[in-house]
Amino acid sequence: MTLFPVILPVAEADPDLSGAEKVARLSRIAREALRLSAEKSGVTLGKLLKDEDDVPYQSNGNYWSLSHKPKCVAAIVSDKAIGIDVEEIKPRMKSAFDLVASNEEWELGGDRSWDNFFRYWTAKEAALKAIGIGMSGLKKCQVVSIPDENHVLLDYQDRIFRIEQLYYQNHIVSVLKDNNEIQWVIAADFSHC
Repeated sequence: MTLFPVILPVAEADPDLSGAEKVARLSRIAREALRLSAEKSGVTLGKLLKDEDDVPYQSNGNYWSLSHKPKCVAAIVSDKAIGIDVEEIKPRMKSAFDLVASNEEWELGGDRSWDNFFRYWTAKEAALKAIGIGMSGLKKCQVVSIPDENHVLLDYQDRIFRIEQLYYQNHIVSVLKDNNEIQWVIAADFSHC
């Protein structure tokens, strides 16, 4: 099966928008990316609802996932449980390295760089979104292999997750690939949403 993760760049928001208004705007843009992913996949989504833990319910029998940051959003639709995450690559507190991975996992990536940090973070978040547990399972989700610069293999409770990654405008996007083909879609700016 071919999956179509959609990435949309986001123009800078009006500085007068409140924090809640900025988040609502990003959510609208991410849902536009989701609509495009559904269109490319040939499916029609219904209402997009989430449970009390913010886990998306299926929509017309399809799974969906979205992620948004101030400069970039990403979304995907699939007939199986799916997860996607986007993060801007920028330094954070160094103590975060120990929260995201073990020493053994860092050795697989070669170093504790910010690129590797966000590769691991987004890969794990994409897998954990697909499971529906979120970041509470972060320590149990382990990087077991890095086949190349665009793929990461994870183990979560003896289940292997294949993650594909794409670098885009100083961001990294990770999507659960498993045995699917991935066709990345980078769409035009939809910041008017």
